[in-house]
Amino acid sequence: MVSSIARTVLGRLTNGAVIALKRERILGEPALSNSPTRSFVSIDLEDEKILSQVESIMSSLVSIGGDLKPVEQENIHLTLKFLGNVSASKLEEVKSTLAQLTFPPFSLEINGAGAFPNLKRMNVIWVGVGEGWSQVELIFEQTEKLLHQLGFSRETRPFSPHITVARVKSGRKRDEIAAFLGHLVDESFGTFPVEKVRLKQSILSPSGPKYSTLFEAPAHK
Repeated sequence: MVSSIARTVLGRLTNGAVIALKRERILGEPALSNSPTRSFVSIDLEDEKILSQVESIMSSLVSIGGDLKPVEQENIHLTLKFLGNVSASKLEEVKSTLAQLTFPPFSLEINGAGAFPNLKRMNVIWVGVGEGWSQVELIFEQTEKLLHQLGFSRETRPFSPHITVARVKSGRKRDEIAAFLGHLVDESFGTFPVEKVRLKQSILSPSGPKYSTLFEAPAHK
């Protein structure tokens, strides 16, 4: 009797997984389970020339002797809002809400580099933004307002748009890294077109987070 029930339950679970997999293959959407999804809203950096320059900076810092974990190129992004673990039903509300974002396409300059919280005590290394900063801020403010209506808390810290490119694992060669970054304060790494805002899923793993896109809110031309 027990084994019969177990087979029935297993069959239902298997069928559900197959349906979800088919949906992922047909629609190009990641299959979501009933468990909460770790998620965030971002502008992704996909410009190959800029990414190549960022990679060159990371190589230089590693060659200096820095104890760093560079962010994988496909994971480099500017976070607009971290949502945390969100239920499947709430994620559908988030998608509908983000569809209300209105912004024109614009160019965003990647400019300068530094570390948080500061160069004397580094946890992460980042590159900043120049031209296009105000447009990013407007999208951030819209995102905050829209998602607050769904019950997400507003960000209490001042908005400081940046792109994390590496995590600092120890203080090894700290002064040398700080000096290197100091020379990049006014360095421009180029501009790229911003034409969409994405809702992303983050799956944590021993090798690092794996990101996938759940929804895109396009710019309105």
